[in-house]
Amino acid sequence: MNKWVLFGILALATVLRFFSLSSVPPSPSLDEVSIGYNAYSILQTGKDEYGTAFPILLRAYDDWRPALYVYLVVPFVKLLGLTVSAVRLPSVIVSVLTVFLTYELSKKLLKKESIALFAALLLAISPWHIYISRLGHEVNLGLFAGVASSYFFIQKKFFLSSLLFSLALYSYQSQKIVIPVVFIGLAVLYRRKIILPAIIILLLLIPLIKTSFAEGAFIRFQATRASKEFFWPNYISHFDPRWLFTGTERENHKVPNLGLLYWWELPLILMGLFKLNKQNRFFILLWIFASPLPAAITTQAPHAMRSYTMLPYLQIIGAVGFVSFWETFKKYRVFEVLIIGLSIFYFGKNYYGVFPKTQSDSFQYALTQSINYVTSHQQNYERVVFSNKDNLYQSYMFFLFYSRYDPHQYLLSGGTKSGGFAETHTLGKFEFRPIDWKKDFSLKNTLFIGNPSDFPPDVPTLDQFSYLNGAVGVVAVTP
Repeated sequence: MNKWVLFGILALATVLRFFSLSSVPPSPSLDEVSIGYNAYSILQTGKDEYGTAFPILLRAYDDWRPALYVYLVVPFVKLLGLTVSAVRLPSVIVSVLTVFLTYELSKKLLKKESIALFAALLLAISPWHIYISRLGHEVNLGLFAGVASSYFFIQKKFFLSSLLFSLALYSYQSQKIVIPVVFIGLAVLYRRKIILPAIIILLLLIPLIKTSFAEGAFIRFQATRASKEFFWPNYISHFDPRWLFTGTERENHKVPNLGLLYWWELPLILMGLFKLNKQNRFFILLWIFASPLPAAITTQAPHAMRSYTMLPYLQIIGAVGFVSFWETFKKYRVFEVLIIGLSIFYFGKNYYGVFPKTQSDSFQYALTQSINYVTSHQQNYERVVFSNKDNLYQSYMFFLFYSRYDPHQYLLSGGTKSGGFAETHTLGKFEFRPIDWKKDFSLKNTLFIGNPSDFPPDVPTLDQFSYLNGAVGVVAVTP
């Protein structure tokens, strides 16, 4: 019976993550086009957009992210072509596997099948997990590797656990802080058993350590780090119930009108905390309290992606509370099932219906529509100028992705010089730079793709490209 329940939970997790994957989110994000095109370039040439052969760290927009997820995308690009689905599918797959591993970890840790099943269910329907797992981003690989390393550590399979701890460090930036802190905590708990895993991890990390200290590798951190006096407010903000359990129509990495967790999970988590024994409480809280550290030392706190590692452990605690409530108040079980069912329905309505319309600008949807226009009209112009500001931020990478620009040709032309925050790029007759209409209006036989604010109000447009809420985001203009 329990196997069928688990199968149903995994099936539900799969449907919620695969349904309309190519259209929700409505277009690839800034990171997704970078990951996709670099995977495409590595597949075709063995080099990234800068000409670096098989990088360990992907320079990208000068943020030097771990490249492991890019390599995971490569076979999907080979099979499906350079599409948003190819970029997102690996993330979805490892996210469903994370639901399964959360079940296995809970069962091994807490020795109770019902708790393990509820932990898997809570993660399967989690707004936080579903939202981020449908993005083609390395954070999902980092979460999977973290949970997997935790599971095999509890099983005392220390060699395999060490490999997965190392994999986590190669997968996502935040894990470079979370994993060492967790590992030190585990050393306090397990002492001698940690010596061999520590040696293995250090040996496996030599290439990563070497590249992490390369010139330029700290550019992104220097641009996003928070000042020291903000550390504690940033850290504590990740445990604010208003951030965790409530939401408005538009918040970063949140489904509209929902918190990262459902409101009814709060009493379950509080109840679950009291039910855990001392050792399990230490193990679970170690992961939870380590998780916000990366976000605490950077800007934009609280940050759902940088603190993502805590999620499965919050769900495990919630499952302990849920089972306690389920077994104690049996006459309310129908009510509990009804709440879960209504929550899934409400999530679906807001994520698949409201979210694309209210947040398509966050995914630069209008820019992606304009590129289709350019590729079908480019032969009529000697020069095409894309703005690289505001609604067209990093437009060069969106163009490379959507035009499926030949990586061999791109590298022969010099490749990317810098993907930094304000860099300009030139690619044949295509320019990606700020538009200065006072100077640019004199350019003949030129197509401009820019923000409406880049042009005077009286300048006629050839076409305009809107977000899904109807607002115009990008316009096409020629002098």
